[in-house]
Formats: sequence, structure tokens, C-alpha cells
Amino acid sequence: MAHQGYDLQLTRYDARGWRATFYTTGMEHSMTSATASAWEPTPWPAVQGAVRAALRDSR
Repeated sequence: MAHQGYDLQLTRYDARGWRATFYTTGMEHSMTSATASAWEPTPWPAVQGAVRAALRDSR
């Protein structure tokens, strides 16, 4: 996704799950600048969901 112009933040919330958030590269990262986000029990599906959302919304 770096080649597409996105940065990734992957956050673990104890045993509750993972949130993957993509931001536009070069912007200050805050929740208001988030491009796409996904919440899942494990990290890989969270990243995949956020990628799908980011690419879908960029069209």
C-alpha cells in the first residue's frame, strides 16, 4: 500500500482484537485523517479489510 500512497497503523487491543488503519502518506496521523479502517480478531484479516476499504473508497 506504500506504493499506492498509504501508511498503515496496526493496533492490538488486548484479547479483544486488532484494528488496521490506513492513512494518506505524509499527513499527520489522527483519526480525522484516517482513510480506511477495519477491526478483526486477528491482524491479517484486519489489514485485508482495511485495504479493501481504502482501495474501494479511492475510486
